[in-house]
Amino acid sequence: MKHALFAISLLFTSLASAQDNVHTADSLKAEGDLMNALEHYGMAFMESPESPIAYRIAATCALLWTRQMRDTAFYFLNIGLQQDSSLEVLYDPEMMSLIEDPKWTGIEENQIRKYEAKNGIIPNAYYARQLFRMIIRDQGFMYAGNIERRKYLLNGGRFETPAIFPVLAMEERNLQVNETRLLQLLDTFGWPKTSQVTEYAAAGAALIINHGSHALRAKYFPMLEKAFQEGEAQPLRYAKMKDRLLVEEDQKQLYGTQIRFDELQKVPYPIADPELVDQRRASIGLGPLAPYLKERFGIEWKPGK
Repeated sequence: MKHALFAISLLFTSLASAQDNVHTADSLKAEGDLMNALEHYGMAFMESPESPIAYRIAATCALLWTRQMRDTAFYFLNIGLQQDSSLEVLYDPEMMSLIEDPKWTGIEENQIRKYEAKNGIIPNAYYARQLFRMIIRDQGFMYAGNIERRKYLLNGGRFETPAIFPVLAMEERNLQVNETRLLQLLDTFGWPKTSQVTEYAAAGAALIINHGSHALRAKYFPMLEKAFQEGEAQPLRYAKMKDRLLVEEDQKQLYGTQIRFDELQKVPYPIADPELVDQRRASIGLGPLAPYLKERFGIEWKPGK
């Protein structure tokens, strides 16, 4: 409990509302100012001790990567998840510093139990848990990495700090660890199906494979394609791997999911018959391309451009 009092015990006498403090904290967190963000989340929680704010505190503490902050993260995570019966925390990359702690197993068990009480049994919960951890490892350095990547673009193609390089190295190591473990699981259980591990966990296999080598994608894409055709895989995961294989083979992509940099500007790789791309996307269950590119990458796109 003493760790849970951290900075929250510091002079939380603010005229700002809880909502204002949360908004300020969210902005500070997006900029990479975690300690000031934590202070504002703390003030918001003192005024309005609600689960969503507790979850934000937990995530911010986890991103600070120290032992004390991990203890604090677990304290607030248990508060934040009291009314939550979803599985979202189990694949939240901001929790990466927590997943090797023995207390994380308790978080997994409690969330799966609550999810199953509401949605039915997960037939292969063990496989699901392994996949959730892989998703977190795959995405776990995105917070720090993306902040530095934004600065890279603003600085005309130069990183602001050499601290990014060990982060990139750790990302690469996590990819290797994930790939090794996933191949073991695929040999044991086969390609994960939505009906066996949930839609969220099943997407993890395609995520890991798509971040591997071309040879790996070419080998396992038929399994993903079969699962997708059977309604057992997400259409976006199918589209991303299909497009990536096409781009790697010097062909035009079909669904517009693959992005490159052109003079430090994000643009889609060439798309086959771009005037028909929305029809193709709709045929597999995806929405129009322009909103997808705008929301995901900040790209303003029109078929004629």
